[in-house]
Amino acid sequence: MRFKTRFSTMVLALVSLGCAPPATQAQTAPWTLSGALVTHDPDIQKEGSTYWIMETTANGGIGVKYSPDGTTWTQGTPIFGSGLSWWKAYNPSADPAQVWAPGCINYNNTTACYYAVSSFGSQTSAIGLTTSVGGIAAGNWVDDGTVITSNSSNAFNAIDPQPVADYAGNLWLSFGSAWGGIYIRQVSKSTFLTVGSSTNIARDTSQVVENSFIVKHAFNGTNYYYLFLSKGSCCSGASSTYHIVVGRSTSITGPYVDNNGNSMMNPGSGLTVASSGSRFIAPGGESAIGDTTMAWYALDSQNSYTPVLFINNLTWNASGWPNALW
Repeated sequence: MRFKTRFSTMVLALVSLGCAPPATQAQTAPWTLSGALVTHDPDIQKEGSTYWIMETTANGGIGVKYSPDGTTWTQGTPIFGSGLSWWKAYNPSADPAQVWAPGCINYNNTTACYYAVSSFGSQTSAIGLTTSVGGIAAGNWVDDGTVITSNSSNAFNAIDPQPVADYAGNLWLSFGSAWGGIYIRQVSKSTFLTVGSSTNIARDTSQVVENSFIVKHAFNGTNYYYLFLSKGSCCSGASSTYHIVVGRSTSITGPYVDNNGNSMMNPGSGLTVASSGSRFIAPGGESAIGDTTMAWYALDSQNSYTPVLFINNLTWNASGWPNALW
């Protein structure tokens, strides 16, 4: 996410979901969640029977939540909660221990978590990497330093990283924000560092586009990549316009188009799958487990616009496009 605001670390006992306005697509009600539901940019993972959320946190480091069933959530201990010394080069502000928008993948018994280090409205940014042999639960986190950096001379902003494996098993990292939109670069399977050049796969000159997440889903015998994006303003209280859109491609590097055939490089493109409701507004920061489960957050307009976790089944219509999330 490009702009971050500090938010309360309160715990919500229970939130009643399913409060968005009617949509043109089929819908199912989001899961009923309880426990520690305050979140920003949730990256949902599952190891065995345990669900995990890696998240932006106001307390420093990479935030962690866990659940035995995906519905009852407990706040865990942040990764690098006191910060790392090199972060200060990219976030020299009063809170240099805060990092943003983690994105994780498990490959060959190692979980690799990427995250963004930056400050409000800055293109001086870095994508960091930490790895844990044995997975999230093992907690063997090692600092692997920077993966991609950016400054005012770059066409992109090095934030909002999300790893993904393509159909052939190759690893990739999508990233980016308002400066130039969304890019993708291949990742080494041995080091989890990026290799080669970046390809611009989405942009929108009419509004901010960020928080990319790519889902693999086959339709009518064709293997598609679905590019989910958060568009609009994330963190402006009642004026927030965040919403989640999607396009697809038969190649992980694009070109991506929406359900009307519009290029995801064009302003206003993307099929909207989540927009503001009456109480919960500005949904965004989406992530998924496979092609079956999606998590995101939205702002609670009845509680100081606190960001709240949502999860729902990711379902697909007869044309091979995802149904509305709520």
